Amino acid sequence: MSASIATSAFPGYLVHAPFLALQAPAPAAGLLPAPELLQRTLPPSPLHFTHPAPTTKPGAPAPTASLSADAPIQGRTSTVYRATTETGERVVLKYANDMLAVLREADEVYVNLPSGGGLPIPTYWGLFEGRVTAEQNKSLVMMLEDCGQPLEGGFESLTGVERQKVYDALTIFHEIHFQHGSFSPASVVSRPTVPSTTSESPSNVSAAPSRKLTIVGFSQAEWHLCPGEKSCPELVQARAALGLAELQ
Repeated sequence: MSASIATSAFPGYLVHAPFLALQAPAPAAGLLPAPELLQRTLPPSPLHFTHPAPTTKPGAPAPTASLSADAPIQGRTSTVYRATTETGERVVLKYANDMLAVLREADEVYVNLPSGGGLPIPTYWGLFEGRVTAEQNKSLVMMLEDCGQPLEGGFESLTGVERQKVYDALTIFHEIHFQHGSFSPASVVSRPTVPSTTSESPSNVSAAPSRKLTIVGFSQAEWHLCPGEKSCPELVQARAALGLAELQ
C-alpha cells in the first residue's frame, strides 16, 4: 500500500477538527437553513493521534456533515441522527438526552476500546458540544461511524460462524474488564461488505462474508471483573440468546 493511499483512507481532517458544521436537509421551500456549529469537547481515542493532524489555514471553514432526511431514532439516553461528511464518510450523531450517560459512554468505552482493527465496534470521531437541530437545547453530541442497520430477524438471522464471532467479541470485552450491559439483538448492526478480489481462487471470493457485523449500544457498559465464561451472567445469557452450546 502506498503512503498516499494510506493517508487518504484516514480522514484526519475530521478527527482533528475543533469544530463540525451540521447541514440540515433543504425544506420544501428549497432554501438550506443555516448550519449548526458543534465545538469539540472530548477528542477521539489517543490511537487516532498517531496520525498527524492535517495543516489548515487560519479562518478555514469547519468540516461539514450533511444530515440524512431519515427520521432520527429516539433512544433512552440519546437521539440518533445519520449524516454524511464532505468526503463521503457515513456517520451517526448521538444528541444527548442524558449528558452524563453519553459522556460516560464516550470516555469509558470509546476512548478505551480499540476500534478500527481490534474490536467490531464503531470508529469514534469525538464528542462535541452543541445541538443538531435549531429547536434543541445545547447538549453533547457524540459522533461515530455509521455501521449499518439493525439485524432483520434478530440473532436467528445470523449464521453459526457469525454468532460465534459476536460471542467471541463479547468475551474480549470481558477480558479487558468491560461488559456491554444491555446485550440483545438490537446491539448488533450489519452493513454489506465488498468481496475481496485478492484471492487466486474464484471460489474463495464467492465465500467471502457479504456483510460486516458491529456491536453498538454501549450506553449501559461498565467496568467489569469477569468471573469467567461459565459463571458470568452476561456471557451465559449471551450464549443462550445466540443459540450456542453451553460450556462444559
